[in-house]
Amino acid sequence: MRFAQFLHLLGQALWIGGGIAAMTLALATRGEDSVVKAGVYRLLGRVHGVVIAPGALITVLSGLWLTMTMARRGRGAELGEPGLAMMQGLGIVAGILVLFIALPTANLLSRVAEPDQHGQLSPLFERLRKRQAVVSSVAGVLALLALLGAVL
Repeated sequence: MRFAQFLHLLGQALWIGGGIAAMTLALATRGEDSVVKAGVYRLLGRVHGVVIAPGALITVLSGLWLTMTMARRGRGAELGEPGLAMMQGLGIVAGILVLFIALPTANLLSRVAEPDQHGQLSPLFERLRKRQAVVSSVAGVLALLALLGAVL
């Protein structure tokens, strides 16, 4: 059970820490030119694939492992506590958003992050960037609320 707890905390650190770093970089590119923006978003695609998505996956899977362990050990009554239920529900929803929407969007965004001969990024880049901002923000808030549920 301790190893599952370690994995759960490690996953949270990767997921939330990577998300905050990605948000900071994305916000910092607002005033930059297209070439800089394109480079940052190509790197952010890697950050999502190597840090954020694995962190979300580790967190969700270790959370399920911890839940099953608690149920097997006769601690099922604790599973009904509001804070734990909040953590489980919000964490799973946030993980699904990261793995099935934010990660594919980040990958696509990194592929289309190429300025044209006039130095402009495509309209598709802007649409994907906005989708990424919304989905990642919602998933991040849900992840933080899940973390809050853990301490309630």
